[in-house]
Amino acid sequence: MKKQNNKDILQVLANFKKILDHKPDALHMYNEVLMMKFKIKPLQGDISLFNVKNNRLIEVLWSLGKLDELFQKEYRQLPSSEQKIFFRAFNEMHNRLQGELNEINLKTEQLSNLSPVVEMEIFKENLQKKTN
Repeated sequence: MKKQNNKDILQVLANFKKILDHKPDALHMYNEVLMMKFKIKPLQGDISLFNVKNNRLIEVLWSLGKLDELFQKEYRQLPSSEQKIFFRAFNEMHNRLQGELNEINLKTEQLSNLSPVVEMEIFKENLQKKTN
């Protein structure tokens, strides 16, 4: 039988809030986002016309990546009675960050007068570990 490491959900969420409240500098976040394997897939339009190195975009992607890491690390370690609450809190934070992502203005100064339609999908590449 698997031994459960009972963690306090409030402490887990408070620790995550501390991480978000004390973000590293933009370059450090950019490098971490690269390691998190986020991918941008254009669905419509030319994304090369947009500033995908926008600091706000990097910050939100970094936060989403950290949220994903938290979920992967903590969810199974919580008592089953707290997993539902944790999932609800996770989902609320995830939706808020996705809303922020949708609000980011990626237009460069050259495009400020133009209104090209661009639709893109941002996802995290899921690398499967090989087992022998």
